[in-house]
Amino acid sequence: MVIGSVFGRRSLWLRLVFTIGVFTVLLSACGDGDDGDDDDDDVETSTETEATEPASESTVSETATGEPASTATGESSAEFDEDAVADFYRGKTITILVGFSAGGGYDLQARLIAEHIGQYIPGNPTVIVENMEGAGSLVAWNHMYSAGPTDGTLIGYSAGSQILQQVLGNPAVEFDAQQVQYLGAHTQDTFVLVVTNTSGVTDIEQILPPDPEEELTLGGTAPGSTSADVPLVLEDVLGANINLITGYDGNAAIALAMESGEIEGFSPGLDSLRSAYAEQFENDWSPLVTLTEERVSDLGDVPAILEFAPDASAEQVITYGIIRPAQFIRPLVVAADVPEDRVLALSRAIEQLAEDETYQTASADAGLQMNPLTGDQLRAFVEDFFAMPEDVRARLQELLAP
Repeated sequence: MVIGSVFGRRSLWLRLVFTIGVFTVLLSACGDGDDGDDDDDDVETSTETEATEPASESTVSETATGEPASTATGESSAEFDEDAVADFYRGKTITILVGFSAGGGYDLQARLIAEHIGQYIPGNPTVIVENMEGAGSLVAWNHMYSAGPTDGTLIGYSAGSQILQQVLGNPAVEFDAQQVQYLGAHTQDTFVLVVTNTSGVTDIEQILPPDPEEELTLGGTAPGSTSADVPLVLEDVLGANINLITGYDGNAAIALAMESGEIEGFSPGLDSLRSAYAEQFENDWSPLVTLTEERVSDLGDVPAILEFAPDASAEQVITYGIIRPAQFIRPLVVAADVPEDRVLALSRAIEQLAEDETYQTASADAGLQMNPLTGDQLRAFVEDFFAMPEDVRARLQELLAP
C-alpha cells in the first residue's frame, strides 16, 4: 500500500508538471517576444564566502580591498570547436611563464596549476613552468606580449601590479593590458607589510610623524612591484620613515636578505606568507599593517593602512596605488593574437581546475586560498582601473613612474 501510494502521488505530480509545461509553451507563443525582463532571473544573489574555503559555485564575495568581487567557477558557457583545439594541443607543451624566481608564491601556485590543469585542456598537453625574473616581472610581461609564441602555448603569470606602470606611462612597458586576453585567476591577494621580530618595530606608528622613533629598512624588486611601490607610497602619503633598497630579483631573495639582517621587512601577499614563507611568518616575522581598506579578520588586531590616511586625497592614492591592484594581482593571460577557440578552451580549463577537489586540497595544504575570477571579471577590474581619476594618476605618476 505504501508503494502504491508513493507511485500514485508521483504520477499525479508528473501530470501536473506536464500540464504546467504545456501551458507555459502556449503562453510564450502568444507573447510579444520581448524577453528583456527575463534577464533578471539570471542574476545571482550576492553572498559572503569565507576566504579559506574554495568556491564551489558562482558567488560574489567581499575582497580584502573592500570591493565586491564576483567569483565564478564552473564550465564556461562559451562554445568552441573542442576537436580542433584538441588536435592542436595534442602532443604539445604549454609553458606557464612566471615573472619571478623559483621558490616564491607565484612560482608555487604556477607549479600546482601546471601539475593539474592538463587533464582539462582538450588534447591533454604537457604543462610546465618557466621562470623569467626581472624588473618586478615586467621582463616576463613584455616577453609574453611581444616576443613569445602567440599560438596558445605560452601563458603569462606575473604581477598584475605592473599594469599600473602602463597606466602611468612607463616607457619600459611593452605590453598593453587592455589588449591581452585574460584567462582567469585562482587568487586575489591581500598585501601585508611584515617586519622581522628583530627590527624593533612592533607598531607602524613608530615610523610615522610627527616624531618617528624608528627607521624601517624595506626590500623591493623594481617599480611596478608591490614590494617597491608600497614603501614609496607610504613615504610620500603618510610621511613614513622608510629606507627602501631595491634590485632584488624576487621575494625569495628579499626573504634571504631579511634572514641575513640586510633589511627588516617587505610587503608580500598574504598567500605567499602562508605558503612559501609559512615558517618565517609563524616564527620570525610579524605583520605591521595590512594594505587593505579594512582589517583582515584572521590577523587579529593588525591595523589596515587606510586607518592612517590623513585625508580623502591620501585615501585615493593608497587605494589606486596599493589596494586596487590586489584585485588583479595574479592574472593568467595570453597574448592578444592567440586564437579565440584556444583562449576559450584555456579559460574553461582554469575554471574547471578551480573546482577540482584534488587541486583544492593541494592548494589548501600549500597555504593558498582560492578566490577565483573569470577572464571577463579580470578584464572588468582592469578597465575600471584604467579609469582612475586624473589627479590620482598624476600623483602616482610622480611617485612611482621611473
